Amino acid sequence: MENHNENFEKIKAQLHEQGFHEKDVTITSGKAMISGVFYALPFAIVIGLLYRFLLVERACLLEVSGLSFYIIFIAIIAISVVIHELLHGIGWAAASGKGWHVVRFHINAMMPCCACKAALEKNSYLFGVLAPFVVLGFGSVFFIFIYPGTVSFLTMIVNFISAGADLMIACNVLKEKGDVLIADHPKEPGYIAFYR
Repeated sequence: MENHNENFEKIKAQLHEQGFHEKDVTITSGKAMISGVFYALPFAIVIGLLYRFLLVERACLLEVSGLSFYIIFIAIIAISVVIHELLHGIGWAAASGKGWHVVRFHINAMMPCCACKAALEKNSYLFGVLAPFVVLGFGSVFFIFIYPGTVSFLTMIVNFISAGADLMIACNVLKEKGDVLIADHPKEPGYIAFYR
């Protein structure tokens, strides 16, 4: 079975034959995590302040600490990450018009990941990149207003922070000009932009 790197090299070769040239827009995983926090932080702070001043009086605050707190927090992260990656896949499958053929799920550094195996137009790529931020991020905001509490607050923070690198990538994609095709990089966070 063809691996993602081989598929990526085939896409590059085909696009080069069609007269495209490439621009590498990737960063290291460490930089993606750090930068992603800064991109997500404004959303988490604003919603956190709204929670503190408007919702904390009716919040269901759990009296948890120590091991119980970490178990709840790890469970929220595990569930959120799986749904987050699934939403990337759903977004790219729907926006590409090619279904699940363009989506690859895999494990990277013991974490589930999703990648797009096709070069997509800018808006289609953005749809998949931003799907978790829109659905989980704003879904968490909706949930926190319906049921404020410890679990909903932690879930909201996790969902916004985990979408931070996606926001950074989306901001870079939005800066791309004209007719551009975007292909997920097979190893690094980010993408390769293809221009004629």
